Amino acid sequence: MHEGAESCDARSSTPLVPTESELRGFLEAAPDALVLVDPSGLIVFVNSQTERLFGYPRAELLGASVEVLVPLRFRGQHPAHRSAYFSDPKVRGMGAGLELWGLRKDGSEFPIEISLSPVQTDRGVIVASSIRDVSARKLTEEALRQAKERAELVSRELEAFSYSVAHDLRAPLRSIDGFSLALLEDYASVLDEEGKTHLRRVRNGAQHMAQLIESLLQLARVTQSPLTRQPIDVSDLASTAMRRLREAHPQRRVECEIQPGLADRGDARLLSILFDNLLENAWKFTAQSTDARVEFGSDERGGQRCYFIRDNGAGFDMKYASKLFGVFQRLHNPKQFQGIGIGLATVQRIVSRHGGRIWAEGAVGTGAVFHFTIGEG
Repeated sequence: MHEGAESCDARSSTPLVPTESELRGFLEAAPDALVLVDPSGLIVFVNSQTERLFGYPRAELLGASVEVLVPLRFRGQHPAHRSAYFSDPKVRGMGAGLELWGLRKDGSEFPIEISLSPVQTDRGVIVASSIRDVSARKLTEEALRQAKERAELVSRELEAFSYSVAHDLRAPLRSIDGFSLALLEDYASVLDEEGKTHLRRVRNGAQHMAQLIESLLQLARVTQSPLTRQPIDVSDLASTAMRRLREAHPQRRVECEIQPGLADRGDARLLSILFDNLLENAWKFTAQSTDARVEFGSDERGGQRCYFIRDNGAGFDMKYASKLFGVFQRLHNPKQFQGIGIGLATVQRIVSRHGGRIWAEGAVGTGAVFHFTIGEG
C-alpha cells in the first residue's frame, strides 16, 4: 500500500509536456496576431489572427520576407532595425514607446503595437512577434485630443471675454461709488434719512460688484499667467498668509498650527494666492467657533505628498462637495458667512495648473479639511 502511494505521487509530479499540435493550438487561440521570423527575416509561422489582421492567406506569408507587412515608407529602414535586434535579442514589451504601423495586403495602413520575444531553437534564434491592432484606441485618443483642444479654445475665449468685460466695468462702478459718496457728503443736509439709506445701498452694491470683478480678474490672471516652478518654502507661504489674516482681524483668537520645514517646487506667486484663499476660507468659517482652530500640514497619499488645511468651523454637507470649486457656488447663507464664491474656484485652477488635484471632506458643524497636491516638480 505504501509503495503504491509513492508510485502515485511520482506519477502526479511528472510535468506535462504539450505536444506540437497542442502548442500550435495555443498559438492559434492567441488573441493577437503572431508572426515568427528567422534571422534572415523570413516568416516561418503565422496564426489565424495574422491572416485576419493583414488580409493574407497563410500560404502567401510563410517563407516571405517580414517586410511585406511593413509600410513602404518604413521598409527601407526595417532590415537594419531587424539586424540590430537579432544582434542583441531581448524581450521588448508591447509598444515600447514607438509609433508603429502595419500594411495590409490591400495596401491600407493601420497603427499597431508589437511585443518581441526571442526564442532559441535548433535552427538558431527565432523572434516571436505579437502584433495588436490599436486603430480603435487611436481613434478614441484623437477624438479626445480634439475635444480637449476645442474645450480649451472655448475656455480661453470665455476667459478673455470675462477679463475684458470685467476690466471695462471697473471704471463706471468707481464712478457710481464715487458720486454716491459725494452726494452723501456734500448734500447731507438736503437728503432725508431714507435718501441717505438708498445711497448707502447703491454704494454697497457698487463695492460688492467691484469686489466680484476683482475676483474674476484674479481668476483670469491665475489661468492665463505663465507658471514658473522653483524651490519654495511651503510652510513659510502658509505662515505668511496666516500672519496677514491675524493683522487684518486682530480681534479674532484662532489657534493655528503650521507644520514646519515643508519644501516643494511650484510657482511661488500662485501658491501664495492658494494659501491666502484656503486659509481665509478656514478663518471665515471658524468665526462662530468658540475654540477656533486651523491646521496646515502634509501626509503621504499613494506615494505622493499631500497637503491639507483643516478647521473646526461650520463644515459642509458632503452631498454638496461637487459644488465647492465652482465659480459663484456657495453652500452657506451669505448673511452668516460673507463671500463671493470665487476663492475655491481660484484655488482649484492653481492646483490644476501645477498638475495636482484638490478635494475636500467635511461634516456640518464639525469642520472641513481640504487636501491638495501640486504635482511633480
